[in-house]
Amino acid sequence: MKIPYLVSLNAREAYATSTVMKTSTGEATRKILAEDFEWDDDVTPAPLTYFAALALSRIFHRLNPLKLVLQKDIDMLMDLFPADIPLKYSVPYIKDEQYWKRSFYTKFPSRKEMGVSYWKGKFLSATLQDYLEFCNPDVFREDQAVELAVLVSPYIYELGLNQMQMVRQPTPPVPTPDIVQDTCEFSVPKLYDHLPLEPVLTRLYNLQEISLVFGVNNLADKYLTRYFEFTMADCESLCKGLEHLAHLRVFRINRSNLDCSKVKLILQNLVKKECIEELDFNHCKIGNYGMKALGGFISIHNNVKVVRIANNRFKEVGIQGIAYALQMKPAAPIELLDFSLNPMSLECATMFAAAFVRCKEKPQTLIVNSCGFSGASAEKMAGILSLNRGLTRLDMAANDLSGEAEETLIRALEQNRKVQTIDLRRTNISDAARAKVDELLLRNKNLIGQEMEPSDEIPPLYLNEPEYLIWEYNPNNPDYIKGRYPERKPEV
Repeated sequence: MKIPYLVSLNAREAYATSTVMKTSTGEATRKILAEDFEWDDDVTPAPLTYFAALALSRIFHRLNPLKLVLQKDIDMLMDLFPADIPLKYSVPYIKDEQYWKRSFYTKFPSRKEMGVSYWKGKFLSATLQDYLEFCNPDVFREDQAVELAVLVSPYIYELGLNQMQMVRQPTPPVPTPDIVQDTCEFSVPKLYDHLPLEPVLTRLYNLQEISLVFGVNNLADKYLTRYFEFTMADCESLCKGLEHLAHLRVFRINRSNLDCSKVKLILQNLVKKECIEELDFNHCKIGNYGMKALGGFISIHNNVKVVRIANNRFKEVGIQGIAYALQMKPAAPIELLDFSLNPMSLECATMFAAAFVRCKEKPQTLIVNSCGFSGASAEKMAGILSLNRGLTRLDMAANDLSGEAEETLIRALEQNRKVQTIDLRRTNISDAARAKVDELLLRNKNLIGQEMEPSDEIPPLYLNEPEYLIWEYNPNNPDYIKGRYPERKPEV
């Protein structure tokens, strides 16, 4: 009987007969309890079909009865099948979601999942993840990995690896006083390779989301710096596997030693995929060179909507590349930009303002939490709201918006009737200013659905500043391409 999990425990508890009702005079003598689903446990013997199903459940690897029995008996078999049936027997034939849910919590008892609608895919994705995370690269057998990938590929739509083991390296010899040791880091290339991802990713043709972390968890006192490194060879193997993923929408590499050269190689391969919608490089080591490559990706891609680059190592030059890419038309329809935890100077804030002068329809969400804005830079970022009519959400938590910055924020918000949400936690803003911001945001929410004419007026805060026209390119430059860059318009 499937009532125990088709009818949730919360529903059963909500409609259960109260104790007062059970002990009442009229109810205490009842012999038939329709609300008690387990009334016959240990009272009547089980039918012969139950014992037949129990016998069949023990020999599923030799005899598959699913095509020969009635549906009510199949439901009984699903509750009796052991959760550790080999995948090569269970995956092609068993479709019951409750069986796969039971298998998931049997194999991964410490994991708690919420809102899962497809337990078979969840269990097989977790199984492949467990195999790749704990497989020893030194004894990696490609045929076994390919066999598992082929078996689970029709049912997997997302794959996340929270760690990747390193190839074992020989212990360096003990130095002696008589030997001159070469300490130059560029003399001998260091190899920090992981297991190759290409043979696995090539078979996962339905994959839509991939998340990677190049590191090792729970090291305790075995910590070594090299456990968190990865080489260009790892990137090349990854990129060759990505070539075969025709439906990939989300690509993430987090908490890894992803520097400029590696992110450029990855972006060169992803730019060919029109299906990419989200890039997530949070908590990596991307510098200015990598950010310029990301800006180039945004300027020529047609579908990427979400870019997350929180907690990296870029400065003004990197911001300039992203800001210029936002102004390109046509360009990627960016909806969300996350720059959190990246210290930014006044020059960075000015570049953002210059970009938003021309870019009035994107992005819809800008997140710049904990970026160190204060004083003039905070004033610049707050003034963005008066320039951009596409923003509906601005997160500026953990920045200093006290003083003139909060006055600029209110003036800009009075002109902007589009933004719906502003995160001002821990910004040192006064209570009166916060109340005024809440009032203006409520006004904007009440205007949803009404047609409004956008204003092209540039506020005085940004006039007469050379940074405003920072994007002019010299036509005498041999690399100049006519018509590619925004045209310079003189200030009035």
